[in-house]
Amino acid sequence: MDTRSMNNPLICPLCRKPNHCAYAAGRPAEECWCMSLSVPKALLAQIPDEQRGKSCVCEACVRAYKADA
Repeated sequence: MDTRSMNNPLICPLCRKPNHCAYAAGRPAEECWCMSLSVPKALLAQIPDEQRGKSCVCEACVRAYKADA
């Protein structure tokens, strides 16, 4: 596992790709994609404990999760 991407606020903790989080990138939270797309709690529960609250899931993971549900 690439430890450099662990706990990086700009990397999705599930797929390890950029999460495009506006807030983590220093922009207003209102500009973030997650303001218009709800993130299922069951998906958030899949984040490893050591990364919870440190980096956001990406839009692609949210959309894939919802498509499979």
